[in-house]
Amino acid sequence: MRGTVEIDTLEKKKGQRQSNIGGKKSREETGPEIKKMKSASWTELMLKQAASIANKVKADAILVNMETSADIVPFLKTEGKKFKVIVVTKKGLSLEKATGLRCNTIMLPDVYLTRDGYLKFGFLAGISKGILFKDDILVCVGGQIEKGYMDTIMILKVGDESEIVSFAEESPFPKNIKPDIFESLLTLVMEMAYEGREGRPIGTTFVLGDHKKVLQYSHQLVFNPFQGHPEDVLHISKPEVRETLKEFSSIDGAFIIRDDGVALAAGRYLNAAHHGEPMPQGLGARHSSAAAITGVTDSVALVISESSGKVTIFKGGSIVTTIEKTTSPTQKSVPII
Repeated sequence: MRGTVEIDTLEKKKGQRQSNIGGKKSREETGPEIKKMKSASWTELMLKQAASIANKVKADAILVNMETSADIVPFLKTEGKKFKVIVVTKKGLSLEKATGLRCNTIMLPDVYLTRDGYLKFGFLAGISKGILFKDDILVCVGGQIEKGYMDTIMILKVGDESEIVSFAEESPFPKNIKPDIFESLLTLVMEMAYEGREGRPIGTTFVLGDHKKVLQYSHQLVFNPFQGHPEDVLHISKPEVRETLKEFSSIDGAFIIRDDGVALAAGRYLNAAHHGEPMPQGLGARHSSAAAITGVTDSVALVISESSGKVTIFKGGSIVTTIEKTTSPTQKSVPII
């Protein structure tokens, strides 16, 4: 009997050793199984934590991706709330519902961006609208909207975060540019970067503002397709003009957009020389000329990289931010050779 017990004990220990070697432990050793929260439930938790963090750090605002108007309820119900709520969304219906609530709303372009990309777009639009100001403390809540839940919280100081948006002046935008003009152009540029043209990636530059001086520092490479047309039919908010800009994106040279949104020229060669810091690796002549023109004029330049689809924004000769696109959930990424 004693021999049988000893054999059973040895077999049990042997089994435990094999289990440990294989990286597995019995429930007795690990304790009761912990039930993990499903990712679909993360959003509510993230929003509550963001509201708590905003109060503790005395944040000026919270910026949040919103899919339904219910998403901002945790912020609106927060007792002692002294921060502004900025919601960004792709859904027009959500935007309409949110406008009746105590918050600021921004419409996102209907393209797929990275987590940071969505926040950067909202960040830039918030600055251009006068909702956010340099040195404001901002709590950002985000994720990839298409996945249906939030998974990221960031705390940052407006103007100081080089990885998000960085600028030395009070604002990264020329004073005469209206917020809706910049937002409309940025949306157009993001669409062009994401869609390309006829299945091919495009690379081009848009220069917005201080048009008289920009024209002095540039010259036509080809015939200007916008010359001779009435100004009232050349506004970038018009669908036909946006389609025309996309069509002419294959032309060498830059687009020149007046600060009121009128398209003045396409195929413009920028003459200004870049004397600032060297461009980061991977950025070429198109980016250098954009940096140069914003260094000698009171303009902002938006550049689409043909090789990567990234959109880089320049002001005062320096990079303000770079927004990266991503592939749709149903689309496989295609390597660029």
